[in-house]
Amino acid sequence: MKKFIKSISLVTLVVAAFAVGAQAQTKTDSVKVKRHRFGAHAQGAADSSRVGHHRFAAFKAFKDKLTADQQAMLKTNHKKQKEAMKAFRATLTADQKSVMKDKALSRKDRHTKLTSLLTADQKKMMAANRELRKANRQAFLATLTDAQKAEMKEMFKGRREHGGFRHHKADKTDKV
Repeated sequence: MKKFIKSISLVTLVVAAFAVGAQAQTKTDSVKVKRHRFGAHAQGAADSSRVGHHRFAAFKAFKDKLTADQQAMLKTNHKKQKEAMKAFRATLTADQKSVMKDKALSRKDRHTKLTSLLTADQKKMMAANRELRKANRQAFLATLTDAQKAEMKEMFKGRREHGGFRHHKADKTDKV
């Protein structure tokens, strides 16, 4: 009888160990997916079963349909924007850089604090960069055909405007 109880307890212990090990492995795998979700997106994974990848795949498909001149224009514009951002970051002081890296602050708080620390020249530089991006976007949109414009509009259909739902803010100010 003792052998029977020992064998049952041993089997129970082994099954419990496998169950705990399997559960721990599942938790580890799900953490890896969450941690690397954006990394896979940045590397160009077009797996639509994962969150956020369907828009990237749609943009990649749209980009492949562009003419060689349009693709070159996108690359040139991207390069200009990177250079402008690099030039702006070179003007930042140590205090400004530390505010940008402070993860204890929310994104909105970091933006508010950094904006208050910017010099007049830095603010002018940001405005010039913004205008450059706007002009580059308008020039690119001017090269698109009507079919390409319709496809692009459909692709960005569900995208919110920058800063949230602005039409609600306008409604609230009208009522006051």
